[in-house]
Amino acid sequence: MSLTRKFAQTPMFKAIDRMEDELFERQDVVHPAKESPERFEIVREMIKRNEGGPPVRMLPIMLPTLFGIRRSLQTLKENDSSPKTSASTELFEEIERFAIQLGASSVGYTKVPNQWVFQNKAITYENAIVLSMEMDKVGIDSAPSPACMKTVMETYRDLGHIANDLAALLREHGYGAHAGHPLMGLALYPPLAQMAGLGWMGLNGIIITPEHGPRVRLAAVFTSIENLPIRGENEHGWVIDYCESCRICIKKCPPSALYGSARDHGNGQMTYVDNDLCFPYFADYYGCSVCVSVCPLNHVSYNKLREKHLEKGIAT
Repeated sequence: MSLTRKFAQTPMFKAIDRMEDELFERQDVVHPAKESPERFEIVREMIKRNEGGPPVRMLPIMLPTLFGIRRSLQTLKENDSSPKTSASTELFEEIERFAIQLGASSVGYTKVPNQWVFQNKAITYENAIVLSMEMDKVGIDSAPSPACMKTVMETYRDLGHIANDLAALLREHGYGAHAGHPLMGLALYPPLAQMAGLGWMGLNGIIITPEHGPRVRLAAVFTSIENLPIRGENEHGWVIDYCESCRICIKKCPPSALYGSARDHGNGQMTYVDNDLCFPYFADYYGCSVCVSVCPLNHVSYNKLREKHLEKGIAT
């Protein structure tokens, strides 16, 4: 029996499903919109294939990751029924300092539109603290490989810890908090990260950040804090122009799964990847990540490429 199938049959995995369903049934939460996307269920899709998936040696990483997902849902019962809704500048400074000290790469803030909550899922609050975390470059550069898969899964695990610990900190201060785990999240993180000013979506469907290019994973903490210091503008819009002139991820994608031109759903939702092409290769080749490893912004300074790109634009 595959490791994926074994996990899906554990009481913990079933408990996660049950708690997600119970959250969706609540009336006092943020539900999806009619046009919201469905979450791509990696584990269930792996089971359908009855092959591929992580090797058994990944078990020591996967177990604490699943514990983190369960913790993110179990701790919702610890929220005060009437939490505080306004925070000071000092608290936001503490939030950012705490997250960075734990290993996050960047922190941003946004409101969550219903359309970014997955179908049949729910989140507790519409206010989001969005987090990014770097994935080890040596591991990612080896994609596709077991070392790359290990790097990705370690980041899921560690960023999940950060989200849960930050949610606990907010509760200690009297605020409601819901840790959005990076794996099996309840909302679509890349557009939230762009809205929070952490970066811009590239043609590989991944957020491109100034700290680490596309070599990051994302999470969020949904909170009762309503006066979030949301940025007015996003300075990273040049990224998509750069992507259009580069397109190396599209050329190098092993199963040719990147559309090249994002599919616009007319409601703000953009699709960059054909899952029917991506997932079989993803499942067979260690979660792939080639589109991350080949990106120039994974290898060259964000500011250096930005400067060269803008200079080229002025010259033409």
